Amino acid sequence: MQTVTKVTRQRRMGRYNIYLDDEYAFAVDEKILITYNLFKGATLDDAAIEQIKSAEFSQKAYTRALIYATGQMRTSQQVYLKLKEQGYDQQIIKDVISRLKDDHVLDDVTYAETYVDQAKSVGKLGPRGVKFKLQQAGIDQFVIEDALAAYTITDQVDALAERVGQLLEKNARHSTFLAEQKTQQKLLQQGFDQRLIQQAISEHRAIEAPDADQEWENLDRDATIAANRYASFEGWEFKNKLKAAMYRKGYDLNLVDRWLKQRD
Repeated sequence: MQTVTKVTRQRRMGRYNIYLDDEYAFAVDEKILITYNLFKGATLDDAAIEQIKSAEFSQKAYTRALIYATGQMRTSQQVYLKLKEQGYDQQIIKDVISRLKDDHVLDDVTYAETYVDQAKSVGKLGPRGVKFKLQQAGIDQFVIEDALAAYTITDQVDALAERVGQLLEKNARHSTFLAEQKTQQKLLQQGFDQRLIQQAISEHRAIEAPDADQEWENLDRDATIAANRYASFEGWEFKNKLKAAMYRKGYDLNLVDRWLKQRD
């Protein structure tokens, strides 16, 4: 048997050094200190010491997980992966996650609902995009579906009404056709419904028609670059190559013909 002869507080809050028979033995968290009554005069056998050290190791994992999970909202899987990365075994990780759930620090349902609400508010991810992110975070499929019920078609329509205008403006240096294609592609990648995207673009164009002057300016710039590229060609071959290049960029061929006539 060994006797606790001294207990000192570390500079780090909540940590204590334990001395057995006047020699430093180990350090423990305050919770372990109290749970195992590690105060001066307590006696410990080898089995008790090993049990304390094991509990301290688990408590250290819990403390690390607690700090990680309270810095911002985390899912059970995210905490699991963090502790696994730090070298803790499966049983300790399982116990820590269970404790965090009991302490209401971890709640995958609340995480999913909060994530959906934030996504709707920001408006940069559609339902499929949100679903993908929650799947990556390890949320159960049924929990995801329940949370996504709050992301309505009206929410998508409202988000797209704003996003479409922003993206079309961002892509304004492209042809009207390509700007719309890039806008649609970006919104599809972000998980919005294709039909709703097309509807939003149509409604935006009904209010704000494409700028003809901007279209001509874009064509003039792109066609000039292409003309320089194909300068070694002449006649029909030159025109054919230039028109093919402009067609790939989404320009109307009648507009391209007009540009070629002015160039001639």
